[in-house]
Amino acid sequence: MNDEALNLALSIYSNPGVYAILLGSGISRSAAIPTGWEIVTDLVSKLKTLSEDSSDTDLITWYKEKYGEEPDYSRILEMVSPTQAERNAILRSYFEPSEEEREQQLKIPTAAHKAIASLVKDGYVKMIITTNFDRLLELALEEQGITPTVVSTDDAISGAIPYLHSNCTVVKVHGDYRDTRIKNTKAELENYSSVLDSYLDRILDEFGLIVCGWSGEWDVALRNAIIRCPSRRFTTYWASRHTPKEDSMRLIGHRRARIIEIESADKFFVSLYDKVESLKQMEPFNPASVPVAIAMVKRFLSEGKHRIRLHDFVCEEVEKCRSEMDSPRFAFPSKIEKPVFQARMHDYENVSYRLLAMLSAISFFGEESHSVHIYSTINRLAEISTQAGLIALISLQRYPALLASYSCGIAALAAERWENLSAVLSKTHVREDNKNFPAIKYLNVWEVFSHDAYKWVPRPNAEREYTPASEYICGLLRETLKPYVPSDTVYQALFDIYEYLLALVYLDSCPRTSGSNWGPVGCFAWRYKYAAEDGLSTPIDEFFSKGAALEKDWGLLTSGLFGGSLERLASAREKFGTFLSKVRSQWW
Repeated sequence: MNDEALNLALSIYSNPGVYAILLGSGISRSAAIPTGWEIVTDLVSKLKTLSEDSSDTDLITWYKEKYGEEPDYSRILEMVSPTQAERNAILRSYFEPSEEEREQQLKIPTAAHKAIASLVKDGYVKMIITTNFDRLLELALEEQGITPTVVSTDDAISGAIPYLHSNCTVVKVHGDYRDTRIKNTKAELENYSSVLDSYLDRILDEFGLIVCGWSGEWDVALRNAIIRCPSRRFTTYWASRHTPKEDSMRLIGHRRARIIEIESADKFFVSLYDKVESLKQMEPFNPASVPVAIAMVKRFLSEGKHRIRLHDFVCEEVEKCRSEMDSPRFAFPSKIEKPVFQARMHDYENVSYRLLAMLSAISFFGEESHSVHIYSTINRLAEISTQAGLIALISLQRYPALLASYSCGIAALAAERWENLSAVLSKTHVREDNKNFPAIKYLNVWEVFSHDAYKWVPRPNAEREYTPASEYICGLLRETLKPYVPSDTVYQALFDIYEYLLALVYLDSCPRTSGSNWGPVGCFAWRYKYAAEDGLSTPIDEFFSKGAALEKDWGLLTSGLFGGSLERLASAREKFGTFLSKVRSQWW
């Protein structure tokens, strides 16, 4: 396998669940499964025999001349087999092995099917699109103990559980052989239903693509679906035994796909699985999933004897994330557009996802002695590897650090771990021009999403929202923090309190200019506008009222924030309140 195959193995291993596999008839060729057109031709042959026509006319030409239409799978089947039982028997003969065929290892899952099933079992693949009618893939998955969600009709799409919540979804775009509505003819392959088109649009936009055994020559509707997709957030890999034909090359060019030359589908997928498995085994300390990583963090936090193991565990995950962030994957393009920016955001989210989950657990459960993991990690993630190029992407390099600060800050607030909150807001720093600056000077949404890039965040109406970047992050981190903040209402309140505190600490520790009242404005600015005007209490007001009652014993102050001074905190609130009123008056 060439270098592109190695890159694919690394990508699958590093981004489990990100790639969808698109399979054509070539995947089942070694199992002696006929293609759809071969089945139609054979059925026409049977029909001609029943008609007692012994002419040498080409089968398809004979059918058109006799019936005045293109061959239609379901119509021919009804003519050849008058009863449902007979039709089922004919269909089974094409797709299900006889005893003799089973002995010859025909019409059973191939090595490719089994390797794909293994990738699914290990969590590396969750989405499979196939043009095939057979059930070899489903059988291979069932052998691994996996019951996939199979979608082969519009009704199935409407009734299926969301693919994000399924271990594996198999989309059979041309149907299943047990349903006579399968698509075979040229007319049937030119257009899909609006339901299937919409479903494919979502999949092709959200997943990378691994194509194998599909030429793209006949399936016009599927080609159009791929061409419609505007996103290239993940790489497309096109595995082919021969030089791709013209239709395939257009798709390859559109998706900027990388071509992998293969000997066969079986050898390709077996080798791919072996490489991914080797990468897994090479990792000396590789949690199989986020829940496992969180469980390990909790275990290491529970006893002091695991102090070194926790340090090594966190550092290793940080450096893996940092290494990926510094890799060619994040090289700067020559120009910046909204789809490119959004794809870059999602890439940063993917490489930092497990680390954010680990840090959130540390911030929620960890004692003061564990806060070093929080601020040292954020400091490391905040380093910029590329100083020249597109300004929007230079700033976006600190997006993982911003997400880490938000997730740790909110988790610390939820558990009232004031030292961990202080670690986020006051102990982090960013080095610029050989000087250290408070990290919040750069780790706020208005700096990370600089030069109006906040309007490019993946929200439908970002251009018309006041704080789209904050709202996006609020939604993005919800699942990560749900184990610590089950209530959506409480989570929203904590998110707003954190952003408000961030603004106060910013104004207190690194104002833009002497006497400046500017602070990073978050969702709270519009969320509580009318409450403020009507004199109603907000979660932010309640938070500060409760803390002020404790005076100098308030953990927020004893942690060192605002120099431990209630007066200094009150001054920051007053200054920021003036600025906030001005902002609100400009918005409405």
